[in-house]
Amino acid sequence: MADVPTARSRSKPPRLGHRWLLVFPFVWQACLAPAVNDIAATPFGLPFPMFWQMAGIVLTSVVIALVFRLDARAGVDAEEAEFLAKSQQADDAGKDGTP
Repeated sequence: MADVPTARSRSKPPRLGHRWLLVFPFVWQACLAPAVNDIAATPFGLPFPMFWQMAGIVLTSVVIALVFRLDARAGVDAEEAEFLAKSQQADDAGKDGTP
């Protein structure tokens, strides 16, 4: 089955460089956690590593929300809707017994 080029594939692809922001939560949680294990500070009465992990959860949520907004601005929503519509058509065609 040959791929049919769509209007989206002929146009300029969306710029998705902002997705590199998703590396920061990983670095925060996985790479920097050993560095904070020996800190004796107790913000809000919590051991610092626990506070660090909780702050990482907040940071991750903010970064994911930011990437979601930037994806919407880049037009990824329209591309995803087009893909889902094609998938639904293929599923409907498969249920009817037609290839």
